[in-house]
Amino acid sequence: MNENPLLPAAYDIIWSGILLAFVALLIWAFVSIYRSDLDAPSKLVWAIIVFLLPVIGPICWFVIKSRRTVSQFE
Repeated sequence: MNENPLLPAAYDIIWSGILLAFVALLIWAFVSIYRSDLDAPSKLVWAIIVFLLPVIGPICWFVIKSRRTVSQFE
């Protein structure tokens, strides 16, 4: 009995945390897209991108959104 019985539980907790972080990122991105001042077709395209690319999509949205926000104030 050299196996650690807590090891599988630790992996489950870690993967559950990662999954929860990804879901939170998706929700945050969708809310941000909804509240943005883009027109409806652009919002739809961004929502599809975020949905189809669950990790890369929200990151791209937040990077491009932050660049747009900075350029508006210049």
